[in-house]
Amino acid sequence: MRLKIDLSAAMQAVQDQPAAELTLAELIRHFNLTTPSDYDWRLKKWIEAFGSASAWDITTEQLETAAQAMLEHGYKTSTVNRDLSALGTVYRWAKQRRLCPRGFRSPTLDIRRHEEPIRRVEVSSEQLQALRHCARAVRDRRFSAYVELLLDTGARKSELLERRWADVDLAAGTITCDTTKTGVPRILHFRAETAALMRRIWKSMPAGQLVFEGRVPGLPINFRTAWHKACQDAGLPDLHMHDLRHAAAADLLRSGVTLGVAAQVLGHSPQVLSRRYGHLETAALRQAQEQRWRAAA
Repeated sequence: MRLKIDLSAAMQAVQDQPAAELTLAELIRHFNLTTPSDYDWRLKKWIEAFGSASAWDITTEQLETAAQAMLEHGYKTSTVNRDLSALGTVYRWAKQRRLCPRGFRSPTLDIRRHEEPIRRVEVSSEQLQALRHCARAVRDRRFSAYVELLLDTGARKSELLERRWADVDLAAGTITCDTTKTGVPRILHFRAETAALMRRIWKSMPAGQLVFEGRVPGLPINFRTAWHKACQDAGLPDLHMHDLRHAAAADLLRSGVTLGVAAQVLGHSPQVLSRRYGHLETAALRQAQEQRWRAAA
């Protein structure tokens, strides 16, 4: 049966759809309740500063002033950039759900991001092994699987925390990420040992349930407290969760993998990897050349 539509009337109905009257605090709380993320702590300061204002009336200039105030009070440029990005994610989510006025432009889009110093992470295999052992000692046994997956896959933490069991294939050792930061779906790969650990930890794996579901159904646990304890116990108090992604990138390049392949494995930009780890690829290429010369001698 062929569907018929009065397209003019349908378009008018969409145009006439009113924006939701929401304060910024209401918008953020709605986002936190319906979206699996660990942005809640990054968004608290925006609620404190602008919570009672209409979500649609906040300006780029106000956010730029807030960002400058954060910098002058000792916040790192990376923290300010991440906090602005978290707010931008909320506005992007609101636009996708047509909560905002027609033609609305997020006030975060026109803010110049601050230059960040390149964070190069040097973590030895012994230190990572110590982190593994300390993760196993955390009361929530799921945390040890989370750490193993971060190490195996080099994934962003959101790529793991947003996954449901339907995305996981323990037999194949893969996790399907339909949505990623770059907008390109990809497959994460993990070791058979990690799959065996997950089978021991989880007695049931409902397809629709988040793998790392928190106390609120449908929302992930953030593991901040567990991470802090494990890092302290391992003698790595300054290690960030994201640093395990950097460690994975470094290991790939040291193994002789090219920047292009490493970028595909990590779902990353080759240009960013080159800035951080180009020296490691150069060393690997030199090693490959020396092996060729010895073989030809």
